[in-house]
Amino acid sequence: MKTRDPFAGWESLTPARRQQRTLRVVLVGAESTGKTTLTQDLVEHYRARGGVWANTLWVSEFGRAYTVAKIAENGLGLNDDAEFRSADWTSKDFGIIALEQQRLEDAAAAAGSPVLFCDTDALATQIWERRYLGNESTEARDTLPHLPPRALYLLTDHRDVGFTQDGIRDGEQFRETMTQWFVDELRIRGERRQVVRGGRVERLAECIRLVDEMLDEQPPLAAG
Repeated sequence: MKTRDPFAGWESLTPARRQQRTLRVVLVGAESTGKTTLTQDLVEHYRARGGVWANTLWVSEFGRAYTVAKIAENGLGLNDDAEFRSADWTSKDFGIIALEQQRLEDAAAAAGSPVLFCDTDALATQIWERRYLGNESTEARDTLPHLPPRALYLLTDHRDVGFTQDGIRDGEQFRETMTQWFVDELRIRGERRQVVRGGRVERLAECIRLVDEMLDEQPPLAAG
């Protein structure tokens, strides 16, 4: 990073001001493509820089916890057939997930360092609603038609990570389609984005380069 520090005085900002200025880096992608691992690696890297970066936070995937609770509510086990479980989703579920995911993101943005890493977001919830309920179901989008600005989307490619079934995931056969849906949606929205490929070390190095590049572009806090 450059010697110029655009985030001098960050600690003195109010939570509301931090929420506005925090750069939100969102990791999205199909199932079992390394999103959570990469998110945690990035957080560990930036926390290790110390100073204001020691308080770098990340937002976990609320939809996962919601899925586990839904499975239990329906009297199913994590080892039951995922295809069967997919029929139990309703549009209301995705509206609930989108709202809570955004609430968690906003709370973290108000409390952490200048960069926040999000292991999925409400846009991804929209994509998953499409997967389970089709194009006609738009509850997540209708519930949150506008999202806070995203500084960068990192899309984890499915081709470099072997699929691991954890009792919740939908299935390996859907990963290519889901990856393409994310590519298309981010392009349509004009979001700053990068498809991330390679092994764990290569992915992390590339993402650090991209995030640092983005951080260096920021104006000083005094400039608003």
